[in-house]
Amino acid sequence: MSSPIPTQLRHRHAAALRTPPLPCGAHRDPLLHQDAPPAPSSFGLSLRELFAEADRLSARGWSAAEVAERLAVPAT
Repeated sequence: MSSPIPTQLRHRHAAALRTPPLPCGAHRDPLLHQDAPPAPSSFGLSLRELFAEADRLSARGWSAAEVAERLAVPAT
């Protein structure tokens, strides 16, 4: 019988157990921790990429306030 958990997730979990805990002390895998920056961030994107990501999120139904809360897009 196969496991309901995909192989990739099992491997990721096993790898996370071999790494030091994150600063909170309870999690080792950032995807499980759902870490987010404390303020709007550029996430290392260029200005052009930031605007493209903001447009993509807006097209998916995000409000302007939700986009501004997460992305450090300068006002135009």
